[in-house]
Amino acid sequence: MKKNININLQGIIFHIEEDGYEQLSRYLMSIRNYFSSYEGHEEIVADIEARIAEIFSTRLSPGKQVITLEDVQSLIAQMGDVTDFEILEPMEEEMPYGGAARETYRGPEPAFATTGTEAAPKRLYRDVSRKVISGVSAGIANYLNIDPLWIRLIFVFLVIGTPLTDGISGSFGLILYIILWIALPVNYSLPEITVKKLFRDPVDKKLAGVASGIAKYFGVDTAVVRILFLALIFAGGFGILAYIILWVAVPEATTLTEKMQMQGNPVTLSSIENSLKENLNMRDHNGEESTAAKVLLLPFRLISQVINWLSRALGPLLAVLITLIRIGAGIILLVISLGLTVALFTSLFVSLGIVDEHSAIMMGDFPASVLLEGFPRLGLVAGFFVGLIPILFLILLAIGLLAKRFFMRPLVGWSLFGIWLISLFTMITFIAMHSENFRRSGEVIVTESLPVSDYPVVTLDGYNTNSSYDNRIYFDVQSHSGNDLEVIKRLQAKGRTEAEAQENARMVTYRVVQRDSVVRFDDSFEFASGAAYRNQRMDVTLAIPQNKQLRLTSNFLRMVPSSAFEEEYSREKTLRNLWQVKGNLLACVTCASDTLDVTESDFTYNSAATMGMGGSVLKNESEYSSNKQTYDYSNFDAITVNGAYHVQITQGNNYSITASGSPEDLEKMEVRKEGDELVINPEGSTFRLFDRQKTVLIQITLPRLRSLDLGGAIKADIGHIQTNHLNIALTGATQAFVDVNVDRLQADIAGASKSTFTGRAQTVDMDIAGASRLDATKLVASTVNVEAAGACSADVHATNTLRADAAGACKIRYRGNPGNVVTDVSGASKVSRL
Repeated sequence: MKKNININLQGIIFHIEEDGYEQLSRYLMSIRNYFSSYEGHEEIVADIEARIAEIFSTRLSPGKQVITLEDVQSLIAQMGDVTDFEILEPMEEEMPYGGAARETYRGPEPAFATTGTEAAPKRLYRDVSRKVISGVSAGIANYLNIDPLWIRLIFVFLVIGTPLTDGISGSFGLILYIILWIALPVNYSLPEITVKKLFRDPVDKKLAGVASGIAKYFGVDTAVVRILFLALIFAGGFGILAYIILWVAVPEATTLTEKMQMQGNPVTLSSIENSLKENLNMRDHNGEESTAAKVLLLPFRLISQVINWLSRALGPLLAVLITLIRIGAGIILLVISLGLTVALFTSLFVSLGIVDEHSAIMMGDFPASVLLEGFPRLGLVAGFFVGLIPILFLILLAIGLLAKRFFMRPLVGWSLFGIWLISLFTMITFIAMHSENFRRSGEVIVTESLPVSDYPVVTLDGYNTNSSYDNRIYFDVQSHSGNDLEVIKRLQAKGRTEAEAQENARMVTYRVVQRDSVVRFDDSFEFASGAAYRNQRMDVTLAIPQNKQLRLTSNFLRMVPSSAFEEEYSREKTLRNLWQVKGNLLACVTCASDTLDVTESDFTYNSAATMGMGGSVLKNESEYSSNKQTYDYSNFDAITVNGAYHVQITQGNNYSITASGSPEDLEKMEVRKEGDELVINPEGSTFRLFDRQKTVLIQITLPRLRSLDLGGAIKADIGHIQTNHLNIALTGATQAFVDVNVDRLQADIAGASKSTFTGRAQTVDMDIAGASRLDATKLVASTVNVEAAGACSADVHATNTLRADAAGACKIRYRGNPGNVVTDVSGASKVSRL
């Protein structure tokens, strides 16, 4: 039985045997005496004691809680004794350069070493004495003799996943880590690896010590690394991103051990003394920088001196500015994260029924109570944690910016990350289960009759319900031989079975109110109490008695597509005249005798936008620059525009080209004519990071349009084009509203284009690719041919023939009642009826 003594090494309590304590006391006394002549010797001794505490910590395990004499002797053998290099020092001074004695690392023998002539195979362990979570990464790094930082970054890379992982999912990295966690044995006393490690240097730092830490790791001048980061800032801002990533990923060298490992030196008394005496970076045998090093580093050091002078001159101002930015960013981030927290908790309470389900809380376009109805509660809770943990990180980040200190420990952060991954996988699982509620389609037709025989003129009015999902209802008209006005409501929904889908369709209500001769229609349906969102849609067909005269209000015009009119007039002329139904079209009864506005007999582009028939993608003309430039080109019927412009094209009797924008932006725009084609491009193709072009509006009028090619980030309104054959190409991120009356329309749409087509056509050929979105439900055509590939979606309207070819993950939906439907579907694509 031995007597144990409690000692305190830098705030850590150890139990040590008495004989070990006596030898450790003598060892520490010799160290204090030797370094007493050095400046800051108390800090040096404190660092050495911290290193001793680190080594002792690795010697302890659940089965061993006391430091023994053997542990102290092993410590001295690893760290070295002051007498070792007190004797060697005068000898080194007498030896010529190149033959100087080199300090060798005298650490303990590895656990796998043997006394025989043949070493046993090296084994792989979990190094729990240097762990962050379970010691897997530290153990692999010890086995490979590399910095554990790289192994940890690889696991994070595999778990998070990026396009560079070539399809490897985040679950692969997580599962691999868990398998290694379970399979690898534990070792509390693995030898410390001797390779150089990457740390942030807390001493020679300007911001976070990243540049100086990298410089010490690769053995180069710190100024070179800093200049490199500054140069990368102007290369698309990559330098800032790289610096932030390294700031987060690379730890700071705070302890003596980490500072020595940062320089690649073994943590011994000799190496500590050497690091105090000289700078080993780029020196010759006399301890001076070589001539080549001086010449190489001269320009960088001159730049560094300029930067240092500017920093001294502007330092106080920049410090105040950075402080204001930090505090402002922290406050803004805190407000945003707290707002997201309130929204997240509110959504959870609504979805769980804690808050009144009739509350006006919206999630996207739908009420939260409707959108989340029927979703499994465990999945809702999992989704809550998926949103809560990133918000919690934002809150801690905001507080850290304000307090200049990040409060989350790595173990807590990794634990929260594991909870987030489990919640994410749980939520995805329940989403997949919930998707079964959308497997089948169902349809219900409800007819409502309204007596209008006593009224010679019936007024059709609309009511704005302020619903954000009003685009999910469509209006058509048709004549019938009865005396009553019939409202035929065709309801569609999804469900697990067709019967369930029909029940889901009945979950919506639609209101039609008659007051004498005025019939008012809601512009959207509403969800009944307790209804669940199941992709409900509604088509409304108005069966109007033949020869019944109608008056239309402006609210009703918003709800009816332009394709429902036999002829198209201005909004004012449409409102002041009487109409009646012929077949499935609204025909004007009194327009022929209306002479109040003869110039509006042709339906123009502006009236189309005003009537709300699809809407314009452009701003009001008054919102563009008042500076205009006119271009004198004529005799063209083809237009090509590339860039980021706003384009307005109308059909008229003359040629006109006008551009509205700042003089600088108009100078950068190239307008030329090639044969019968007008070409508009930005001058040059060099990307300028800090050059932000303001919006330029290009207005083109021409008598006939044969071909239109738009590419880039263009927004375009194409007026009411009347011609026989029209070719349109939309590529890139274009947004277009197109109103046509043609015999044949050919459209090639690719990229991420979003387009709306309206009007009438005899034949429509559509070729859609990429992630494009097409809404052509208001373009009524006899024959529609659609070819779609990629992840696009296309909504079309065919009255006679539909040929749909879909590949990839495209969706093609159609309206109308075509008698001939031919489909060719592959992959995850789908062709369905609206």
